[in-house]
Amino acid sequence: MASNAAVFKRRLKIIELVNRNGILSVEDLSKAIDVSPITIRRDLDHLVSEGSILRKHGSAVSVTFDTDVTAEKSLNEKDVLNIEEKVRIAAKATSLVSDDELLFMNSGSTTLCFLSALRGRHVKIITNNAAAIRVERTPEVELMILGGEYREQSQSFVGEFALSALHSIYSDHTFLGTNGLSLDKGLTTSVYQECSINQAMIEHTHGNVVVLADSSKLGKVAHFVSASLDKIDIVITDEGCPKDFREGLEAMGITVILA
Repeated sequence: MASNAAVFKRRLKIIELVNRNGILSVEDLSKAIDVSPITIRRDLDHLVSEGSILRKHGSAVSVTFDTDVTAEKSLNEKDVLNIEEKVRIAAKATSLVSDDELLFMNSGSTTLCFLSALRGRHVKIITNNAAAIRVERTPEVELMILGGEYREQSQSFVGEFALSALHSIYSDHTFLGTNGLSLDKGLTTSVYQECSINQAMIEHTHGNVVVLADSSKLGKVAHFVSASLDKIDIVITDEGCPKDFREGLEAMGITVILA
């Protein structure tokens, strides 16, 4: 039986091939990856269930063909989008933090705002966000950056090395940025490798899992599912949050805070 790491790599290869070609049959994927069609079908069932690909007429179809899907932007592009809302969200998030806590923080521009807003607080931040290095902070804020495979587009570290480090740590709370937050699909990201990082952070959290998402992310679905909504405790967003979306989250037991 294949190891979890081998299965992860094979499924990532399927996604890469499908995204590159747009659409591929089971037979094409079987030949390209050199595994049986039965194995490919099982992988496709899993990838469809998490929203990573689509299935049409027995073939795997790239989600990038779906106009409702949010594509990945570079971190530099995201830095300037909705910055006022992100700063307010970050400031509100610091009210959930107590001194001497250890916090997980994932990649993205909103979490960088959160790190900046923590100036003067006695906390330890553990993150895969490589761009956190350039954020001005006070000596009280300890920063530990996970190593691993570096992604230039998101300026983050991913892969088995980062996951191995996370599996030996438990945080007091986790703060997650996101590319999309949907009442149906949950927390989604444009980067497949980020899913396992986000999931590991969630699984190794003693306290609250907090999503930081400006209202432009609400109701949007990115390529890959990071977490279902039952894993989320708090969502901090801005006043542009639609009333029905807020009520939908609250009906699931999620606390919604408007910044």
